[in-house]
Amino acid sequence: MFSGKTDRMTLEAAKPKHRYVALDSLRGVCACMVVLLHFVTQGHIASLSIVKHGFLFVDFFFVLSGFVIGSSYGDRLAQGFSIGRFMWLRLGRIYPLHVVMLIAFLAFELFFAYFMPNAAARAPFTDSFSLDSLAQSLFLVQIFFGPDATPWNGPSWSIAAELWTYLIFALLLRFGRRALVPVSLVIAVASPLILAALTDRYINVFHDGALVRCLFGFSLGMIGWRCTAFVQSVALPNWADHLLEIVIVLATGVLVSVAGAGPLSLVAPYIFFLAVLIFSRERGLVSALLKLSPFVLVGTLSYSIYMIHVFLYYRLMNGLSLLDRVTGQGIIVTEDGHNLIGGGALFGDVMTLLFLGFVIFCAYISYRFIELPGQNYAKSVAGKFRVPATATP
Repeated sequence: MFSGKTDRMTLEAAKPKHRYVALDSLRGVCACMVVLLHFVTQGHIASLSIVKHGFLFVDFFFVLSGFVIGSSYGDRLAQGFSIGRFMWLRLGRIYPLHVVMLIAFLAFELFFAYFMPNAAARAPFTDSFSLDSLAQSLFLVQIFFGPDATPWNGPSWSIAAELWTYLIFALLLRFGRRALVPVSLVIAVASPLILAALTDRYINVFHDGALVRCLFGFSLGMIGWRCTAFVQSVALPNWADHLLEIVIVLATGVLVSVAGAGPLSLVAPYIFFLAVLIFSRERGLVSALLKLSPFVLVGTLSYSIYMIHVFLYYRLMNGLSLLDRVTGQGIIVTEDGHNLIGGGALFGDVMTLLFLGFVIFCAYISYRFIELPGQNYAKSVAGKFRVPATATP
């Protein structure tokens, strides 16, 4: 068994050798696109096709996660880095904020139940806010149970899918490293076929097929990791790197805009795979832009942005609904059976930008006081673990 000092050295060795700043920033941009997707108004921003179809940017998270996990832990897991320690560190990354958001939702539901039981169309602790679904969300198993909805903090379905995907690929890296690329290729080819047969929503699934969706993108990210050395070694003139980055950004925008939840949505992970490879080079004009401090900040806060925005949106809608009842100004309107922010296009766009800024501000607070302490605690505990000195044959 290793000593505590050696364990810490092993833990340090498992850290990524290179931080892909441009890719981190892109993750932040995609998180902001998901925020815009859920903030529905009568404005021009909300009516953009790329915003309406922003659910596809979640698949960028999956592809990038596979790439980053491979880069950070792939070789180490294959060489004997503890799977238990790896999973603990991943939990330390995603779980503290997840639990805090569940507590926030639960606190509001209790307030709703005791003080405003007749203020909504549903009874407290029903539908997507049942106690059963709370327990499922707490243990990150909600993707394996019905109904086909996103219970409590909706975005948490994707971190549940990622958690189980981490475990699957950690086991594959440890016990079948040589089969990693072939297995990943099979997953990357079979997943869209399975999703197409499973549902008429194709890739827009978050319960039935959610794990397959995550495995789809993650496997492509793993393949991208195995291609890193080749991609970095290719010598291109500066103009070619600039052109590649611009073209992949335009191609991504066009695809997301036209695909929606139709058959073309199954192409999105492949486009994101190319984007990850191209931006991993970090040699083009777009990469230079993404390395500017505002984008770097948004990339750093991307997980908090993603996890807190739905709660903030719901509470904003609650507040505006109350204001609407008092003033009768039509701030909240109903279209196609869904409530959205009215007031016209200009008001909607202003509210969208203000809300996005507010989410980023709150994300900084949650990152500083929830994410970072949680990560640091997980690392401190992981440093005390003892791991085998050699890899399992």
